[in-house]
Amino acid sequence: MMRRLHIIYKVFTAAALLSAAVLLPSCQETKLVADGDRLFVGLDKITYSDYDKKSDHAASTREEVDAALQTAPNGALFGSSYYRSPIRYGLWVWNAFADKESKTAKWITKAFGDRPVLMSQVNPELRASVAKTVLSNHGYFNGQVTYKEIDRKNPKKAKLSYDVKMNELYTIDTLTYSGFPADADSIIKANADEANVKAGSPFDASLLSSERERVSTLLRDNGYYYYQGDYASYLADTLQHHGRGVLDLRLASYTPEQAKHRWYIGNVTIDLRKSMREELSDSIHHRHLTIRFNGKKPPIRPGVLFKDLKIRPKEEFSYTNYKESMARINSSGSFSSTDFRFTPRDTTAACDTLDFQLNCLFDKPYDFYVETNYINKTNGRTGPQLIIGLDKRNAFRGGEKLSIDLNGSVEWQSTRGIKGLLKPNNENTSYEYGFGVALELPRFLNPFRDKDKPRKRGRRRTFYYVFPTTIMKVSANTINRAGYFRMHTVSGQFTYSWQKTATSAHELSPLIVDYQFKNSTTHDFDSIVEVNPYLKVSMANQFIVKMKYSYVYKSPNNYRNPILWSSSVSEAGNLLSLGWMAFGKGWNTEKKMFKTPFAQFFKLETSLRKTWSLTDDAQLVGNIAGGVIFSYGNSSTAPYSEQFYAGGANGVRAFQVRSIGPGSYVSPQEKLSYVEQTGDFKLLGNLELRYHLFGSLYTALFLDAGNVWTLKTDDYREGAKLKMSSFFNDVALGTGMGIRYDLGFLILRLDWGIALHAPYDTGKSGYFNINRFKDGQCLHFAVGMPF
Repeated sequence: MMRRLHIIYKVFTAAALLSAAVLLPSCQETKLVADGDRLFVGLDKITYSDYDKKSDHAASTREEVDAALQTAPNGALFGSSYYRSPIRYGLWVWNAFADKESKTAKWITKAFGDRPVLMSQVNPELRASVAKTVLSNHGYFNGQVTYKEIDRKNPKKAKLSYDVKMNELYTIDTLTYSGFPADADSIIKANADEANVKAGSPFDASLLSSERERVSTLLRDNGYYYYQGDYASYLADTLQHHGRGVLDLRLASYTPEQAKHRWYIGNVTIDLRKSMREELSDSIHHRHLTIRFNGKKPPIRPGVLFKDLKIRPKEEFSYTNYKESMARINSSGSFSSTDFRFTPRDTTAACDTLDFQLNCLFDKPYDFYVETNYINKTNGRTGPQLIIGLDKRNAFRGGEKLSIDLNGSVEWQSTRGIKGLLKPNNENTSYEYGFGVALELPRFLNPFRDKDKPRKRGRRRTFYYVFPTTIMKVSANTINRAGYFRMHTVSGQFTYSWQKTATSAHELSPLIVDYQFKNSTTHDFDSIVEVNPYLKVSMANQFIVKMKYSYVYKSPNNYRNPILWSSSVSEAGNLLSLGWMAFGKGWNTEKKMFKTPFAQFFKLETSLRKTWSLTDDAQLVGNIAGGVIFSYGNSSTAPYSEQFYAGGANGVRAFQVRSIGPGSYVSPQEKLSYVEQTGDFKLLGNLELRYHLFGSLYTALFLDAGNVWTLKTDDYREGAKLKMSSFFNDVALGTGMGIRYDLGFLILRLDWGIALHAPYDTGKSGYFNINRFKDGQCLHFAVGMPF
């Protein structure tokens, strides 16, 4: 009891001290500033002069100069160097407790304080010098950067202003290459049109460096294994022509002889081990190739290895082939580690042969996992879930991955929104179970290629950042919704996935087949469907035979304010309908496959996410997403599984999932909301301010808006159709805050949403139509970020 009282006392003491710190006047901000120093309170706008305002090069140079000169003061508003928040809480806490010796004061200072940013730390003279170097590196050799301290009424505080005179930009007049061996010189000249530095280019250090690296890669791609970019340096003359530089990229005198001639691949040896210290006793030899392993045959088919390995005997060494081979083999998923070794055959000066050895250590063949979860959905359904899975690597000695999983879950309705509780009983208990089998191949599988037809040689190979995979998957699932229906879904898909660059990823599914059918329904469900044509069509037994293409663009990792754009387009039933039309069936007449109608639609989805890095600890993230599905021909309504819904942990977080929309419609029966409240058109917008508190704990403030609509008039669901006249009022709006805990391998998220505007009639007039504060609250516990 005494221990509890002591803890309560400490908590109240800390709270009281923090409250006192907040109430301290801002004049105490300079309390701990030493004599001879001043508190830095921000910048005046940095002024630039004597430069071409239309030049992209000048604009990028200005960005780097800004980064060198800008410093965020205490209480910086969104990380700005120019504007401060009137409430500088962290600085006030620091000044109140930093000079105290108690453990509580030290903890408060560390957890909530913000150390004063002093002029001695900002060091404007050093920053001006760095900014001048930045100008010089970008070709503004005569650039000048000056600063002055702006005195304020409080002699302990100071602002800074910088003046940047960029002056004349030096450009490249000519670039020559000298000192290279004859063969290397001819290679450089043959590829001169690809040079990064051309006449008129800015005299930019990064541009010159990229050209030197281009020459290095070019030579290494043509056999010069030992050549390095540092073996060449620039000689520059800026006196011959005013404002222009004459450059000569010259091979250094200390370049070793090994780097001055081409190298060729000799013998190729591949070692395949299942454990690190395994002794290999069996092998296969063919001319200059040796494969060593244990057993009657190699653990992986040699043809699979050679498809990924671009290094061949008697060919010139190629750095690009080496990189591609290493990337392909490491991404195959079969090996836990690999080692590429090139060794000169002898030490004589005339040696030009590299023997190559590849050491491969296989990963464990099996992964077995069991996942147990307790699901508490925002629609009030709760219950346990079990997933059992088995993965087998290199399943058929071709680098394939075979995955088998079984899953099952039980749910019961535990809540009914804000209206009260439903007791969990058999009538409210639902269950779901199923299985899936997937085979992933580390290559494109073309079932239509004629294997007897030889492949054309001499074509330039396509380099992939993430190499192609082919996925074939079948699954079956059974859903029993208590009191309504029992539905079975059988699915199959054939998917290609590839990524040619670090920024763009593609996925193409030329065939996806879903067959859903109900083998039992209740009287309640049948009576609802009879008066609701939308439900009758969208949940009818049907085939979905579709194609889908997805594209994802992600900004390079070094972007400070990156974007992520993803889009997908899919269609179903159109090719089947054309086939039926060839046999005389009309476009709009009902057509069946295996005595079951098939769906026909076109669907488009897209989302764009932008992140602004305000400070090292704060980010502003914006997200906008939308989708539309058009049903026609053989379908008057899109399949239920393809339609859009709103609300939930990844949508408008002030509302439960499927509790809003379409439009201003609201389901009269709350238990049916997860079925009825879907639409053909979706629009969602989110804005979230994310802040790192301390350790692995993060917080967020967010604003969400969005809804779904139908494209056709629905007599049963009044207000569901998309109309411009009611669009503004149909958009649900909510705000809130959340907390995130980063475990490293996953992020746990708890969001508290607060509704500001509901798209349906709440009985209260005006835009902010939530009757009571407690009626507009929603908690979401989820894994991962919302977008």
